[in-house]
Amino acid sequence: MQGKGRTNMDEGKYHFERLTPINDVDLNVYEEAINYVFDYSDIRNVAISGAYSAGKSSILASYERKHSNLRFLHISLAHFENPDYKVGTEVKKSVLEGKITEVKESVLEGKILNQLIHQIPSEKIPQTNFRVKKKISDKNIKWMTFEVVLFLVMLIHFTFFDVWKKYVNALPNNLFKTILTISTHPYALIGSGITMVIIFSTILYKLICTQKNKNVFRKLNLQGNEIEIFKESDDSYFDKYLNEVLYLFENADADVIVFEDMDRFNVNRIFERLREVNTLANIQLQKEENRILRFFYLLRDDIFDSKDRTKFFDYIVPVIPVVDSSNSYDQFISYFKNSGMFEKFDKSFLQGLSLYIDDMRLLKNIYNEFVIYFNRLNTTELDCNKMLAIITYKNLFPRDFAKLQLNQGFVYTVFCKKDSFIEDKITEMKEKIDEREQRIFAIRDEKLKSLRELNTVFAHKYLNDYYNWTHKNDNDLSEFVINYLNGNEKSEYLSRKQILEDKSSGKIDQLKQEISALEQKIIEIKNQQLHQIITRDNIDTIFSVKSTNEVGEITNFNEIRSSEYFDLLKYLIRNGYIDETYPDYMTYFYENSLNRIDKTFLRSVTDKKAKEYAYRLKNPMQVISRLRLVDFEQEEILNFDLITCLLQTPRSYIKYIDRVFNQLKETNNFKFVGAYFDITTEMPEFIKHLNLIWPELFNVALEEKYLFENQIRKYSIFSIYYSDEDTISKINQNNCLCDYISNARDYLAIDDPDIDRLINGFSLLGVHFIGFDYESVNKDLFNAVYEHSLYEINEENLHLIQKEILGVKSDEDINSKNYTILLSNRYSTITHYVNQNINEYLETVLQMCEGKILDDEYAVLSLLNNPNLLLEYKKSYISALSTTITSIKKIEDSSMWTSLLDADIVEYSECNIMDCFEVLKLSESVVSYINRFDKDLDFSKAEYDKDTKKSLFESVIISHDISDLKYKQILMSLKYVYDSFNVVGISDDKIIILIDTYIIRMTAKNLTFIRENYIDQKFHFIHRNIEKYINIMNDTLFSKEELLEILTWDISDKLKIQLLRFTGDEISIIGKSYSSAICLYILENNFEDTDLPDLCSSFDQWDESIQAKIFDYAVNNMEIIINNPSHVSKKLKNNLLYSDKVSRDEKIELFIAIMPELCSDRLKEILTLLNLSDYLKIFNTRSRPKFKINDENEKLLSAFKENNLIDNYQKNPNKEGYYKISRLKNKH
Repeated sequence: MQGKGRTNMDEGKYHFERLTPINDVDLNVYEEAINYVFDYSDIRNVAISGAYSAGKSSILASYERKHSNLRFLHISLAHFENPDYKVGTEVKKSVLEGKITEVKESVLEGKILNQLIHQIPSEKIPQTNFRVKKKISDKNIKWMTFEVVLFLVMLIHFTFFDVWKKYVNALPNNLFKTILTISTHPYALIGSGITMVIIFSTILYKLICTQKNKNVFRKLNLQGNEIEIFKESDDSYFDKYLNEVLYLFENADADVIVFEDMDRFNVNRIFERLREVNTLANIQLQKEENRILRFFYLLRDDIFDSKDRTKFFDYIVPVIPVVDSSNSYDQFISYFKNSGMFEKFDKSFLQGLSLYIDDMRLLKNIYNEFVIYFNRLNTTELDCNKMLAIITYKNLFPRDFAKLQLNQGFVYTVFCKKDSFIEDKITEMKEKIDEREQRIFAIRDEKLKSLRELNTVFAHKYLNDYYNWTHKNDNDLSEFVINYLNGNEKSEYLSRKQILEDKSSGKIDQLKQEISALEQKIIEIKNQQLHQIITRDNIDTIFSVKSTNEVGEITNFNEIRSSEYFDLLKYLIRNGYIDETYPDYMTYFYENSLNRIDKTFLRSVTDKKAKEYAYRLKNPMQVISRLRLVDFEQEEILNFDLITCLLQTPRSYIKYIDRVFNQLKETNNFKFVGAYFDITTEMPEFIKHLNLIWPELFNVALEEKYLFENQIRKYSIFSIYYSDEDTISKINQNNCLCDYISNARDYLAIDDPDIDRLINGFSLLGVHFIGFDYESVNKDLFNAVYEHSLYEINEENLHLIQKEILGVKSDEDINSKNYTILLSNRYSTITHYVNQNINEYLETVLQMCEGKILDDEYAVLSLLNNPNLLLEYKKSYISALSTTITSIKKIEDSSMWTSLLDADIVEYSECNIMDCFEVLKLSESVVSYINRFDKDLDFSKAEYDKDTKKSLFESVIISHDISDLKYKQILMSLKYVYDSFNVVGISDDKIIILIDTYIIRMTAKNLTFIRENYIDQKFHFIHRNIEKYINIMNDTLFSKEELLEILTWDISDKLKIQLLRFTGDEISIIGKSYSSAICLYILENNFEDTDLPDLCSSFDQWDESIQAKIFDYAVNNMEIIINNPSHVSKKLKNNLLYSDKVSRDEKIELFIAIMPELCSDRLKEILTLLNLSDYLKIFNTRSRPKFKINDENEKLLSAFKENNLIDNYQKNPNKEGYYKISRLKNKH
């Protein structure tokens, strides 16, 4: 039986209505919704519905995990395609003829059984004809083998007992025979028989059970006759099939069997079969086990149309589909009155809804789904009326609901067509705009100025030849022209006449206003929702939409329009309960409105056939008395006379007034508000209530341009006049009112202004005018604004006030010396205002100065020393400043000194350098400042303490960036020197300056430091201080390397010799440009033996004193000369040959050494010199010289032979003790 009302589930906080007479209470919506199923025995077929991929299986799986005491079996048919959805005449025809349905039912039934038997243990369904292969345990095999073997052993023992007994007796006596003798006892025979009977009985029992359950031996052929063993009933094939199915379901040992995705086949008859199976199975189960088997069906929403889904299923759990990012607010559902949710609904909506739905089961299911939707999506504030509307639509048009989620179907198409409906209206508006623009163009293009001129032109052009018109006055001429013109000429005349009349009456402004109103209307229409553009005129057109797919097929949605619930769908859409926000509710929603009353003004309110706002009422008070309070929530109630009457007695009708203004707010009726501004006589009360109830009106109207400019201006002024401070603050949302007033340059052009109220309002809002239309403003009001500093500090206002108030004439001074001007008017309001807003002021000055500020120094110092001025603005000011700062110490904030130096506006002086150094040290900016000017620096007269000067000196010493000139000037003028220099890392140029200026003195310590750290400048340091260098020289300091370098310098030989005295080391003079004195000194005291060959070679190049010294070294080193005579000067060799200091033997050795290079004459000359006259005979072919045998002659003869002067020499056989020679044969 059907339940009478809401069923309360005491243990749950949610309340559901059963589709069968049951009650429940939910704890968690989905869980309790499913728990609800198990609380009632008559709920056996349960649908869990939702779109594909909505999470149905996930929800059920989660439920199973939490309720392990319940056993679920799943039948999943997800991999089948549904041919019903294919496009094609033949397929559709087959479906209609039932062919495809039959096949699909067979497939589905087979699949269901196939999946079912694989989830049921085979031992629980022994009688089924369906087999599932399974693994037999080793234990069972072993036990059966043991039984068979034991039976066979017992059988053999029983049959051949006597034989066995004889065999045992014949065995030799031992322990084994003793054991076997037991089996020969007569009682053993009895035991074997009993054992055989027991085993045989067991095996026979198993065979009978197997045959009974499995029907293994169905027929026995005996002598040609067919006999069926264990014959079963004569049921038909379907009955056998059904019995098999019932047997499986009864023995499934499950609480729930879940059927998933059967809806994909669109074979609804399978649900009837399954419901029948469930019913029969539960009848049997209740008889035998007193338990319930439930079927859960996981389906899409549109598997059944409308009521069928609620008739078939005992309970339906809707699953809310997962949505995309556009549905960020998809949280639904609220409560009905009997479940504590009534307050969330519009009563009239519930009443209207109930007028269309007459099926209680459907109403209950809508309620159930609403509860689940609401509690599942209760984290977002959603409109419960819209949510209930969409649930209703989902239940009444489930297939279209499913298509809607795929951007298809009737509702989707209606919304898609909205733009075309709007475009039609906009086109109409644009045509009106075009017509007015053409009129404006015609007026401006009209060259004639008067009707007289027009009449004259047309009379002259068309009537001159036929009529006498020149004597007529204007009126007569106009009538004359009209009467005698025909056709196009007359139309042209009338058109231009109208243009002239429009021109003379100033029609252009009116036309512009009309265009502005039409444009505003277009904006409003573009922003309207679908329900706002539905009218009684276009409703049939809108709801007769068609859809064309990609292949050109047209869908007329006849199944929707022919539904008995189509009017309800129209009601939901046209009244806005299902609107463009449907994604937030997982389906389409549009606003709601109910039309019930008609005729008269009162009936126009109830009929929603609004009269114009200016409709004249004879007795507004009587009309008010005839209206209900709720009527004042309707737009049709809006009437100027009615509202004015209410406002004249506000205390008596405060509820009515609140309803009216709430309605204006809720419907965003800017049109009525603007129109009332133009005609009202009750502005104070109207503004007061409007702002109290709808404070955001000004902001919206301003942003969306819903009101004309004059209406906005009037609204803002009256709001300040008639609203209290709190209300004004509320109106000023996002500073809208403040910004509007501040940006209106002509706002102060008010006749008879209430200055005190306006100034108080401006101050409250924080108004700061960006500029003024000074020619049109009310001067008293302007002066009040100035005195209260209610203007923005910007270029325009500074120029205006300094010119009009302070009397400044020069724009250039205002731009470049603005603060100087203000300080010259120190006690003016603007100066005080600027000082309070110094940062804003300076930002403006920087923008208007064009990069050049010429403020006097005192003004500059006042600004830069202002503690309220941000550092960034100070720096920007400095960047634009051209005024020179005489003393940087006057700027109190030293953090700005760098900027001042970089801007090159600090006077160049030693004092400023010292001041900057004390604070900034030698920063990049200070160094740049030092280097910037050509002026010579002299710190000798700077009045600073010695420590500061010394610190500057030490800092400059190590600075790499100061120019060499400034480096030298600063250091020299500071007059500090180093006797013990220890600074490393100074550049080469700078160290040279320190050396040249004698800042680094020549001391032993400094010399050592320079040697170690400035090796490249070492010789420059020595050269610059050579005398001091020599004076401080000692054996410890002495450096031969330095000596060798110094010897090359152009200094006196005396100084060089002084240094040479510090060393006895050999020194080479070869390749050096030493003076003769130095060379002589070196040869005498530091002679290097290795120089001798070179000295001998270059002997001729030296002066006599050097040659003499070289000669002496040659005499003492004759061996070297003799061994390498070719590199010895010829002159030196001659000197040696002629010198008495050289022994005869050495001379002979030298002669022999130089023999290869001697000519015959020179050879003879030397032989004569050496008193070797016998050797001269060698050259005389007629003589026969003889030479005594001794060492000297042997050397000489050998040399002569080697130099081919003789052929050979040998002992003379004819004369003992002598050599004889053999001349060369060709020698003459």
